[in-house]
Amino acid sequence: MSKKINLNLNHKNNTRLTEDIGSTFANDVYFLMQSLYGGRPPDVKIAMAGNQGQIMSFFTALQSEKRYMDSFMKHGLNDTQTKHSHYELEDAVREFEFETGLTWPFTQ
Repeated sequence: MSKKINLNLNHKNNTRLTEDIGSTFANDVYFLMQSLYGGRPPDVKIAMAGNQGQIMSFFTALQSEKRYMDSFMKHGLNDTQTKHSHYELEDAVREFEFETGLTWPFTQ
């Protein structure tokens, strides 16, 4: 059975950003990250709302998160490659948060 994820990234000017919106977003992104490491392609349908910059910043942040996790698992935390991946992730997260008004769920 396929899972349907509705991601609304258009919260930049929303003054009523509730905990429920943040929690739902965090759970959906967590599920997507788990799917990337599941071994087989997930049966997921994703519907996204937002402008092109918001959607691109989301996928850039998601991709940077995966690269950082891959580098961490392969090389360890103190490796130069891992640190470089971490800096790229920080840049991608900063851009995502600026574009969308949402908080990236995996920030430290």
